[in-house]
Amino acid sequence: MFLVKTLISNLKSFWLPKTAVQKDEWLGLRIIVGLGNPGKNYESTRHNAGFRVLDWLGTEYGATFSTAKHLKAEISKVTISSNQVLLVKPSTFMNLSGLSVGAVASWYKVPLGDFLVIYDDVSLPLGKMRFQKTGGAGGQHGIESIIDTLGGAKEFNRLKVGVGPDPGGDMRANYVLSSVPVVDRPLFERVIEHAAQAASYWVSKGIDKAMNDFNGTDLAESATQMKVEQSEDS
Repeated sequence: MFLVKTLISNLKSFWLPKTAVQKDEWLGLRIIVGLGNPGKNYESTRHNAGFRVLDWLGTEYGATFSTAKHLKAEISKVTISSNQVLLVKPSTFMNLSGLSVGAVASWYKVPLGDFLVIYDDVSLPLGKMRFQKTGGAGGQHGIESIIDTLGGAKEFNRLKVGVGPDPGGDMRANYVLSSVPVVDRPLFERVIEHAAQAASYWVSKGIDKAMNDFNGTDLAESATQMKVEQSEDS
């Protein structure tokens, strides 16, 4: 871990592009980042929940993702509720997400409060999601990388997508890098769609309203209740 952090630190000045001034068309820009690992081997894993949410948003708002080498990401600009939004899928692996997010922050000079980073969280059970204004990484290596690359800054918004229960210890890495089991996929797909809708809501309503309206959601509980009601009606 020490060697990785040293390497990242040494590469920051080389990898982070800079613009002299913020361009007028970037004023008011919102940036939504979905974390994950690139490549087909990771597409269906729990760790790629952030990518999946960005894909849903891209489909909903007609995004055309293109490679931005200077940002280490696939990006697309879309309009959500009359707001210009940049969708970002880092092309680094999860543990180096900060190199991409740092490059985006440096290039566009958007306040961190206008960022929303979406990622999987094993501490939340499948069916739940949670907005958060700031805070530590909670053991999520992508968030650790972002905070490190931003020089310790934590004031970016997050949307955590529950993929738990957390198996803990040495089993955690294999768990998040495994595909979602067939039995859980219908609920997982509902969570991805709901998280994308929540992200859209954040764009128009802001983090406080999003926290109030989405943090209590439990799609697993609602699915169970629906099954009970259907059983009683039959």
